[in-house]
Amino acid sequence: MTLNLKGKKNFQCLTALDDLDYIPLDSISEDILYRSIKESLEHVGKAYSKAVIDHICGINRLSEREILTNCDLFEDSMYRLFGHGAVSIINKVKVLALRHSLMEHKSNLTIPEIVDPSLTINDVLNEIRRIEALDFVHKMASHNHIALLYSHKDSLNKILSEYFSPKDAPKALLSENPDNYSHLNLTGSISYKELFGPITGPIKEDAVFKLQTWISTIRSGNKKSNICTRIAEDDATWWIRNGYTRALSSIELSLSRELPECTSILCAFDISKLTPKQLSTMRAIIGFHDYVIIEEPSFTVYRFGKPTFRYV
Repeated sequence: MTLNLKGKKNFQCLTALDDLDYIPLDSISEDILYRSIKESLEHVGKAYSKAVIDHICGINRLSEREILTNCDLFEDSMYRLFGHGAVSIINKVKVLALRHSLMEHKSNLTIPEIVDPSLTINDVLNEIRRIEALDFVHKMASHNHIALLYSHKDSLNKILSEYFSPKDAPKALLSENPDNYSHLNLTGSISYKELFGPITGPIKEDAVFKLQTWISTIRSGNKKSNICTRIAEDDATWWIRNGYTRALSSIELSLSRELPECTSILCAFDISKLTPKQLSTMRAIIGFHDYVIIEEPSFTVYRFGKPTFRYV
């Protein structure tokens, strides 16, 4: 199968995460899919359900759990077994998955979206993972360094809204266009031009120091020891696109080792703006983060599989 440019970038990101020992956090979506498929088949009869599951496990040489938690594999097996008759089974699974997701408060799909015939099981599951990612960002503990790899502005806006939602916390954003985020009621925002001044060549140590000083200034406004300062960058590909990859690597390495106390930093990267070659330079940069959230092919939160070596 030939991947388009978007697919190649997603594959690059997934491969990098795997090679860097990142592990996806558990998602309730797998359990919901498993239960929905079992209930759909058992509605006909338990003996029927067992016979179907045993058959598709046999032809795929995979376990029941592997088949029933993989939507694409399940649907493909149904079509191979029943042909067009698989449609009614798949639709039943979709309805049950929707019901379970609503009962678990893991869906914000609108009524028009729910009744849209083009809605798929994967759409329902991705909505569950999206809600889980938003919950993670909202409730996460302090002292975390997080990367968000996104391609759609809407996803960034929703993540930032949750990230900056805690009350009383100092919140600040580094952006090319800070005015775009006035609705977030941030403590402070700054543009690259305001922070660094005119840049006519490679970013040097003094510019990196300016960024660290700005972070310290935001943190100094935190008068409550039990509240975490939250700082974000809406599109850190700015550094890569302007030829400052080395400076970005230096900053990310510093944050991975000496993240300021009671501070979380979210580094968002709009990978749609990068070429595959530019994206390949992000491998080490991704590895400097405690957690990585990807938007595609489906929302998933990954954690670094090894303890982060950090001075506290």
